[in-house]
Order: sequence, then structure tokens, then C-alpha cells
Amino acid sequence: MLYICGQIKRIMKQLLFKITLFCSFLITLNAVAGIEPEREESVDNSVIIDRISNDDIQVILPSTIFTFQEVTVKLKFVNPNHTKLLLNKNKVDFIINGENTLLTFVDGEASFQHKFDTSKSLSIYVEDFSYNTTVSAYPLWAILSPIVLILLWLIMRALRKKKA
Repeated sequence: MLYICGQIKRIMKQLLFKITLFCSFLITLNAVAGIEPEREESVDNSVIIDRISNDDIQVILPSTIFTFQEVTVKLKFVNPNHTKLLLNKNKVDFIINGENTLLTFVDGEASFQHKFDTSKSLSIYVEDFSYNTTVSAYPLWAILSPIVLILLWLIMRALRKKKA
């Protein structure tokens, strides 16, 4: 009986040695291979990166627009601390009438120059934001011709009074 207990004790020591050796081997292998045990990743929900939508930007156009004259089109963020502005260092890449344009925002506002000469439309896109409009652009002669006619009428009237 004593012999059997000694054999069981020896087998248990060998088994414990093999398990210790196997665990040491796995730990060494993980360290050498750079394999880290899987960890649960946590997401910081306090910072949410919003996409730019139609509710975020106002487009401001001048009330009167003349053809072949550049006008200043202003873009204004409703929230000047929008997460896209903060992450992109106040720079946003827009597609304006089919061309990429990088605009820099100061206090949530940016502007660019645009001519309504041949096309009277303006389209602005970025992420979920889209703006399309067709403006009434007046030709410059439509404003100048009445002024010239009034001046000619005043000159003719002054000349008639001189003759009389």
C-alpha cells in the first residue's frame, strides 16, 4: 500500500511539473510573438463625431446679385464648436459646383467668392449637407441703363431751358 501511495505521489509531482512547464511555454510564446490576451475595448462615448448635415450650416447669399461680378457666399455653422471643425482644425473640404474647395472657418464662419455669369445655380456638398439654389442674377446694364436714361433726360431738359 505504501508502494502505491508513493507511485501516486510521484505521478502527481510529474503532472504538476508538466502543467507548470506547459504554462511557462505559453507565456513565453505570447511574450515572444507579441500576442496579447484579448481585452475588452472601451469606447469613449463622451466624444461623438457628428457628420455635417443640413441642420448644421446656414448659407448666406447677398440680396442682389449681378452677373459677371463676384459675390461673397458665407457659410456659417450653427454650432461654432462642431466636432468636425474641432477635429479638422477648422478646415472642411466642400464640393462647390463640382470642384473641391477647402474652406477655413473662423468662429464657425467661412466665405468664398463666386460668379453667377453663365450659370445662375450654386450647389454645395459635404458629407450629409447639400445646398442647391438658382438665383436671380441681374445684368449690370439693367441697373445702369435707367440711370443713364435719367441723366440724358436731365441734360436734355437743362439744354432746352437754356435755349428758351
